[in-house]
Amino acid sequence: MTNADYKREAHNLYNNNELFEAYHCAWQLPFTEFIKWFTDTNGKRRSNKKHTFFTNSFFYDSFLTTQPIEWLNHDEAILLWEYYLSSQYKLSLEFELYVAFNNPLLFIEGYKSKMIFFKEERIDMLEKHLLPKVVVNELKIWKKLNSLLNEKWNAVSHSIDTLSLLPHELIMCICASFESFVYQDPDDKERWHFAVETLSLLVAFIQNNYELSDVEITDTSLQSSYLKGTHNLDAISTFEHAYDYILLRHHINRYLFEPDLSVILDEHQLRFRESEIFNQQWQNDELRYTVNEQLYYAYGEELFDDLKNNNHIRFINNNESQDNQLGNTRQFAIIQYIKDLGIRKEDLKNNELPPLNFIISFLHGLAWRKLTTTELPLHKIARLRNNDYLSGTMELFKKHKIAEFILISNKNILYDAAMGTGLSCTMQEFNKLIDTFSFQRNVKTFCAFKQKDSLWQKPFIKVGSSIISPLSVFTGFTSLYTISESILKNFVPRDGTRIEQILKERYDNEIWETSIPGKNQEYGDIDVVMEDDAHLILMQFKRTYQKTDVRELHLQKSQDFKSIKQLKEASKSIDTTKTIHLWYVTTAFEKVGARDNGVLRVSYQDLLGIKRLMDSEGKLFKSLSGLIELIETDRLYELGKEHRIK
Repeated sequence: MTNADYKREAHNLYNNNELFEAYHCAWQLPFTEFIKWFTDTNGKRRSNKKHTFFTNSFFYDSFLTTQPIEWLNHDEAILLWEYYLSSQYKLSLEFELYVAFNNPLLFIEGYKSKMIFFKEERIDMLEKHLLPKVVVNELKIWKKLNSLLNEKWNAVSHSIDTLSLLPHELIMCICASFESFVYQDPDDKERWHFAVETLSLLVAFIQNNYELSDVEITDTSLQSSYLKGTHNLDAISTFEHAYDYILLRHHINRYLFEPDLSVILDEHQLRFRESEIFNQQWQNDELRYTVNEQLYYAYGEELFDDLKNNNHIRFINNNESQDNQLGNTRQFAIIQYIKDLGIRKEDLKNNELPPLNFIISFLHGLAWRKLTTTELPLHKIARLRNNDYLSGTMELFKKHKIAEFILISNKNILYDAAMGTGLSCTMQEFNKLIDTFSFQRNVKTFCAFKQKDSLWQKPFIKVGSSIISPLSVFTGFTSLYTISESILKNFVPRDGTRIEQILKERYDNEIWETSIPGKNQEYGDIDVVMEDDAHLILMQFKRTYQKTDVRELHLQKSQDFKSIKQLKEASKSIDTTKTIHLWYVTTAFEKVGARDNGVLRVSYQDLLGIKRLMDSEGKLFKSLSGLIELIETDRLYELGKEHRIK
């Protein structure tokens, strides 16, 4: 029988209510094929709450538990175990004990990856039964993590209640507490990052519990509430409680998804033992992002200088200060970076949004002014005086009356300011832009642990008719990644294949052939091919986002696995004497330069950057091997790193 025959017969038996025979028939399929079909790894099957062949608990309690345990040691066993945990609403105790005893590590991995351990009643039920020691130890850790999460979030919730503030006062107080927290150590960027995640969580909680959109309040009253918040010790304490919760959430995510991280429960205290290898990889990835950013900024300077020398730059209010010119060069770099990622006019137009140049000019230009007039001089005072936030703001305000410590405005004022840049858009487009970049969280059941929306992507908060944005969030929109990632995540342009065409067109004038294969490929999936007499490069592309935590890294793993598998399948079908190179080309920088099963992870931006440098010098490659050498020796990154260190 063919695979299709087994599937057809299994369904026929199931429809005749011969359940055991139906699953026995399906189990005759090769395990990989069974997993692909049964768990719907391609995501083509419609969800159905009714009992079907693919969701009936009979498969687990009455069939699988009678089968030999060899399948539990298969590489793809985790997919079936996770599918069970996702699709079965009731615990099948016999099946879970069967998995726990026969492969306890698989049992633990599934419970962690699907976060089942948050279901305390499930843990309580398992504790009543005899289990392997490793699972028993893990249950103790899960109970402790749950206890700590509840304890810390209850402290946050109680602290907010005791503030006894009106909704608009509460949001302004929390923003002031955030700025006060950042002011204490503005050079600790990791602490700053978690502070923004803390603020995002608190704003989401407030929005979910209070109605802010219909508040009738003046900008002056909001400013007054903010100033009161700068010395509200209870509000600052609330923020610190929430920050502790965010750090715990971060550690739990690391425990769930980070390779080789272990948790030890020692006398009721949890200790996290991190992997130095992972930490080093994370630091290397961070440096790659920095190097790439600097390369784009350098290219922005070239574009700016060229236009300035040809009198094509118009300075608003004739402001030719060094800060203003630097801001302009950054905008050129950011616009080029976003265009390199395949964002096009139609993406914005289809969403009734202003043109890209307008969006960047407005967001970056406004953020740049706040950075140079307030944040940088304020944090300079913090380093010099080592005082509190309120004292720092008072000192800066005495020196510079234009200093503004939180953005408080409205759509009309912001629109008029944006139009002053010389670029234009309709009021309707501008309103849509503000709405798109406004943080709004309102769900039926608020879950602090699963709250992932971030002010890094949506920096505006609506309070009545006013728009507010904490400066230590909004000034992040002066950086290449914050603004580009925000645009990508807010608009989600559907056509990810554009980057393939961009690369092809960029390399079309080289001596070798660069092509894009057709869609109907018999083996694997190749997006771009480069080929000459000696070498053949097969590439698969993935336009993705910067990973800010290990959870995002984990979610990317399935796509990485699929892409690498498709590249390997394609290479096996090619009969050639040429040297084949398999490149997984990604717009993110995590693990770039690493090899996985013979596939090299390559930076899309490096490929563009190398070509850009060659073009600027009027050079072409002599052969494809020249490009291969530069990529496989990581030459562009090494050069950028050396320049940065100098």
